[in-house]
Amino acid sequence: MAQHQGRRAKLWPAALAGAVLVAACGMLIYESVREYFPRVGLPAFDARKAELLLPERRAAYEQELFSELHQWNRLSRRYPTEPGVGRREDRWQQMADEGFELAHIVLQVLQPDGGFVYPLAGPMKRLEELANAGNTGAMCLMTTLVDRAKRRSASAAYWQAANDWLQRGAQRGHPECQMQLGRRLIFGSDGFPRDAKRGLELELDARRAGYAHNADGLASYFQTRWSDSPAELTRLYCWLSIDAESRLTDGPQRMLETLRAAARRTDSAELAGLADELERTKFSLQACVGMGAA
Repeated sequence: MAQHQGRRAKLWPAALAGAVLVAACGMLIYESVREYFPRVGLPAFDARKAELLLPERRAAYEQELFSELHQWNRLSRRYPTEPGVGRREDRWQQMADEGFELAHIVLQVLQPDGGFVYPLAGPMKRLEELANAGNTGAMCLMTTLVDRAKRRSASAAYWQAANDWLQRGAQRGHPECQMQLGRRLIFGSDGFPRDAKRGLELELDARRAGYAHNADGLASYFQTRWSDSPAELTRLYCWLSIDAESRLTDGPQRMLETLRAAARRTDSAELAGLADELERTKFSLQACVGMGAA
């Protein structure tokens, strides 16, 4: 009897270890395939709250959501620490709970806390329904979600639909659509022909409306026009500064270092003075817009 009990006692650690191993393997398998299935566990969206959400609040939520989407799983000025990535997801869920459906749709595709990307089919279908009903924010959101998922589940049909709706949203004057389309035209990317003049017009229209995020495209364009012209250099620094207000970048500092190095190399008091003046100046978004593109 004692020997039997001893054998049973010895079997328990082995059984426990086996159970732990099976559970660990199950979790690994789940994590490796979870992005092939729709996200589960999100609270259901309450359409009744969407009807009560004031247009002004919805517009503010749109701008905030779009300002973080390109940094959805990375640090940003708004969320500069690792725990902040999880708070970003909490914030989007709060928006959804208040009736902002675009936030709910984003969370169906993107999970900032963990960096997972889920299939597009259901969310894209809903975005097209909203777009057909005249929701311009939904028109602008498609390209961003397709771009985030393009290596996983995005298809040529999704890209075509997203690009078509993007152009319609820009025609209707939504700043996010204008900004995204403008960038594509400036660089001739994502299937759009290069038309820098038209692209800059759209970008500046979006900025004029108060959309300040994702200014790195404008900064990159003006950087290609680098010259010793104080006006050109001031315009470039202005957009680098705006970009640094939402993205964690040292672009403005690196430009000042470049200017000062050039000033020393050429013994240029003008360049040195310009670098000092730029460093002292706090540029606003509208100040950058006012400099134009010429």
